[in-house]
Amino acid sequence: MVCINCKYEHDSNFCPNCGERSEVPRITFKSIFSNGLSTITNMNKGFLFNVKHLCLNPNGIVNDFLKGKRKSIFNPMSFLIIALTVYLIVDAMIVVKANVSGNKINPKIYGVGYEAGRFMKLYLKYFWILSIIWLSVSTKLLFGKYNYAEHLAINSFVMGQSILVGLVSFVITKLNLLFNPFVYISIIWITYQTFKRKKRDLNAFFQSVGSTLLFFIQLVIIVVLIGILRS
Repeated sequence: MVCINCKYEHDSNFCPNCGERSEVPRITFKSIFSNGLSTITNMNKGFLFNVKHLCLNPNGIVNDFLKGKRKSIFNPMSFLIIALTVYLIVDAMIVVKANVSGNKINPKIYGVGYEAGRFMKLYLKYFWILSIIWLSVSTKLLFGKYNYAEHLAINSFVMGQSILVGLVSFVITKLNLLFNPFVYISIIWITYQTFKRKKRDLNAFFQSVGSTLLFFIQLVIIVVLIGILRS
């Protein structure tokens, strides 16, 4: 028989060249649902696999991915997008009342803040996906080691997991991602665990703090500029 995926001729249940099944079952509603759910909930591969290992062993999962051991690891960009999507769903369900009055502060400052906040609300998903660009600039500057594309992959893991941490804390504190300290603590911790060279690496810790601080400063500058341009 000929493999439907790579056209390799064989007589096994699985293609020895690419691993595709010899007999591919027809698509049904059940298969769509079960395969989609498995991608999210499977602890041996998929989304929750990433969550588990980024909690327990960030260095291991990130380095495995960079070295090419990727079969069980959920794509980091997809991981980031799904984590952010879950956050947006929860954010839409929870109404947070603003407690700042525009009459109590400078109208210009209020206008800048209002427009920046409005922009963030409208384009939150794109803002945080693009934020890995700035985080990768920070980690590349302070750690070097990998090329920029690899830093983007690393920080997709970091940001995806940190958004999930931000989600849990958001439910309790009602703090949005930009000013949620738990998000930045998570970024520092995962970055440190990923880049440390030994069990206790003070240099890597301070580099992690520095890169996260630089990242936060970049975000604030971008948000302020957006507010100024839109006000």
